[in-house]
Amino acid sequence: MTYTSNAIESQGFKLEASTDGGSPASYTEVKEIKNFKAFNGQASEIDVTHLQSAGKEFRMGLQDWGNCTFDTNYVSSDAGQALLKTCKGTRQKVYFKMTCSNGLVITFTGYVLSLNLSGGVDSILEASYDVRVSGDAAFA
Repeated sequence: MTYTSNAIESQGFKLEASTDGGSPASYTEVKEIKNFKAFNGQASEIDVTHLQSAGKEFRMGLQDWGNCTFDTNYVSSDAGQALLKTCKGTRQKVYFKMTCSNGLVITFTGYVLSLNLSGGVDSILEASYDVRVSGDAAFA
C-alpha cells in the first residue's frame, strides 16, 4: 500500500497582528511574507537531584515557545508591517494569528524585538521581523 503525504503546504499562509487583544481581536494582515520560522524555544529543566539519587533527575519546567521570525518584501505602506514597526518602538504586546493553508490557526502573543532591513545590487528591500513569544501558543 502506498502512503500519501498529508503535509501542509505553506503557500497561502497568512499572518495577522493586533494590539487590542479583544474578543474577537481586530487583526491587521501583515502582507508580502516570503518565509517564516516559528517556535524555536524549549521547556526549561528543573534539577530535582538529591543525595539519594542514583543519577541526575529532572522535571520539565514551563514551556518556552521561543521566537518567531517573519521575512517579508518590505512595503512601507503596508498597515501590518507598519504596526509591527510601531510596536517595536513602543514595546507594546502584539496578538498574533497565523492561518495555514489547511485552516490550522495558531494564536500567540509576543513582542517585536527587531526589524532588520536588507538590500543589495539587483535586489529589493527586504525586512525581517523577530518576535519573542510571551505565554502559550494555541493550535486550533
